Amino acid sequence: MKSPTHLPILRCSEAATEEARFIKGRTSVAWQLMQKAARGVAQEALAFLNRRPEKILVLAGKGNNGADALLAAKICRHSGTSIQVVFLEGIPQQGLPYKVWKLCRKNVTVIPPQRLATLKKENFCLIFDGLIGQGFRAPLSPSLNRFIESTHSLQGLRIAVDLPSGIGDDSVGPAFRADLTVSIGCLKRPLLSPRAQRFVGRLRVIDIGLPFAETNESCTMASLLSTLQKPRPARTDKRLQGRLLIVGGSENLSGAVIMNTAAALQTGAALVTTCLPQNVKARAVVTYPEAMWRGLTTSPGGSIALKHLAQLKKLLPLNDVLLVGSGMSPKASPLIQKITAQFRGDLVLDADALRPEIISKISHAQNLVLLPHAGEFKRLSKQKLSIEAGKTFAKKWKAIVVLKGPLTAITDGTRVVYVPWGGPILARGGSGDILAGIVSSLLARRKSLGLLAFQAVELAVTWHAFAADELRKKWGEEAVRTTQLLSGLSSVLKKV
Repeated sequence: MKSPTHLPILRCSEAATEEARFIKGRTSVAWQLMQKAARGVAQEALAFLNRRPEKILVLAGKGNNGADALLAAKICRHSGTSIQVVFLEGIPQQGLPYKVWKLCRKNVTVIPPQRLATLKKENFCLIFDGLIGQGFRAPLSPSLNRFIESTHSLQGLRIAVDLPSGIGDDSVGPAFRADLTVSIGCLKRPLLSPRAQRFVGRLRVIDIGLPFAETNESCTMASLLSTLQKPRPARTDKRLQGRLLIVGGSENLSGAVIMNTAAALQTGAALVTTCLPQNVKARAVVTYPEAMWRGLTTSPGGSIALKHLAQLKKLLPLNDVLLVGSGMSPKASPLIQKITAQFRGDLVLDADALRPEIISKISHAQNLVLLPHAGEFKRLSKQKLSIEAGKTFAKKWKAIVVLKGPLTAITDGTRVVYVPWGGPILARGGSGDILAGIVSSLLARRKSLGLLAFQAVELAVTWHAFAADELRKKWGEEAVRTTQLLSGLSSVLKKV
C-alpha cells in the first residue's frame, strides 16, 4: 500500500474512533497495528539515541500503550541489552498486552512500582513511557500523579509512546516529561497545545496504515519527498527547471544571500541570478560559479543602492520567482518596495522584506510566500506568533505563510500543515536563509514537478527538515555548521 504523504491532526477521541472502526473487533488486525506502532516507535527512538542501547527501562500500564512500549523496547534490544519493566498495575493477564508479555518476558526483568526510586541511580539509554494511552481522561489519580512525578529524576532519553502520560483531550499536564514523543497513526491535537510543550519534547509522527479522510489540518510525512525521486523529463530544458532571481545582502550581512543561492542551486533550480553587494561578488563567484552574479554598489548605510532599481526591473520579467530580503537592512526597504510591487511571478519574502509597508504594496504577484520567525511575525502583524494568528494573517494578505519555530507550520488561511521533523539542530543562524533558497527553488520548478504553490512550499519545508535529521544522525547536534544541511538534501532522498 502506498504510504500517505500527510496524516491528519485529530483529537484522541477521534483517533480512537477511527482506529476502532478500522479494526472492527478483529484481533489479528489489532495485532498488526500494534507491531507497526512498536516498530515505528523503536525506529524513532533508535534514531534519536543514535547508538545501540545497553539499558532500557519500560514504564507500562495495563493497556495497549504499555504493550506498545514493551514491544518497542524488544525491537530496540540487541544481544547485550538489558530491559527492565515497571508494570504499574501488575503483569497483564489478557488480550494483546498479555501476548506481548509472553513474547518478551524471557529477556525482561520486572521491577515492582514501589522500587522505582532505586532506579534513579542507574543510567538508562532509553526510557519508554507507556503508562497511559490516548484514552486518558483527566484528572490523574493522586497515586498515578505521584508515580509520574517520581519518574522525573530517572536518567536517560525519555520516549513517550503516542502521548506523554497525563496529556489527553482534556489535559495538558502534569505529565511524563519526554525528550521525544512519537504520535502513532496521526498527530494528536493535545500535543500541539503550547501548555503541553514542556512535556512533549521533540515530536515525531508514524504511520501504521490507518485510513483517514483528508482534513484541513495535517502533518507531512517522509513519503512526500517521493516527488523529488522521479526522473526529470527526458527532453526538459534548463529554462523549464526554474528561473530564480535573488536580491539580498548588505555590506555587513553578506552570508545570507550566498546561503540562499547555495540552497537554490543544491535543490535543482537551473537558472539562478543573484544580485548582491559588489564587494561580495568575487568571493561568491568562486564559491558557486553555477549562479549568475550581479554585483551592485551600496549606499552609505551598506544596503544595495536605490539607483540600481532600473537594472533590477529589467531582470523581473526574465524570472519565475523572486526571493528578496535575506541579509538586507531596514534601509533597503524603499528598494524592496519598488521591485516587489511590480513582480508578477511567485514572490518569496524573508528577513528584512517582512515589513508591513512592503507587503501592503504588493498587488501583481502570482503567489506570495512569507517566511517569518516569531519576531518577524510580530513585526508584520502586531500579534504573537500562533497558528490562529498565522491563519488570519495569511487570509488577509492572500499569502502562504511559513510559521518558523520548534514545530514549523504552513498555512494559507484555510489549510494548516505541520512539519514534525528537524528540530533543535536548526536553531542556528542561517538555517532560515537555506530554507528560503529551497522554497524559492521548488516554487521555480513547481510546474515541472507538477505542484501547486502551496504543495511546493510544504515540500521545501519538509525537505529542509529531513536534511536536518540526516545531519543530526550523521554528526550529532553540537559540532555541526548550518551549511552542512546542504549535503543532507541529496542523501535524504535516497532513503525515502
